[in-house]
Amino acid sequence: MSLEKWVEYGWLRREPTSPREIKDLLGIVDHSLADSKVDAVSTDLRFIAAFNAALSVATTALRASGHRTATQAGHHVKTIESLELTIEANPKLIQRFKTFNNKRNKSVYDVAGAVSDQELEAIVKLAIELRESSLAWLRKTHPELLKT
Repeated sequence: MSLEKWVEYGWLRREPTSPREIKDLLGIVDHSLADSKVDAVSTDLRFIAAFNAALSVATTALRASGHRTATQAGHHVKTIESLELTIEANPKLIQRFKTFNNKRNKSVYDVAGAVSDQELEAIVKLAIELRESSLAWLRKTHPELLKT
């Protein structure tokens, strides 16, 4: 499968990016990671912030590839799955990320207190790992997007 095949299926659309957009997205990643470490808020909210950081990393890679998800149900899942086609993320990492997506949905829509400290630590670790992998990938494949 390829990103172009995803365009054909209507899951993505082509859209050029800019160094400014990539910088702004990476700023969201860093801001969300910082928010995930604020002890004064609930574990659920810290988890959501860390999840947002990880999702923003996936969005950054997708945008650097010149694509954006189509606005439709499940676009977060497609953004997560695109990591295999952009930064060549390990399928196990993607599956773990999708599990965290389900946990995020549960904590946002269904029940308070659904997130454990261990789950929070795990999503923070995943977000940091993705950030580092994505930055290495950007330096290698799209260094022009890191110049602002």
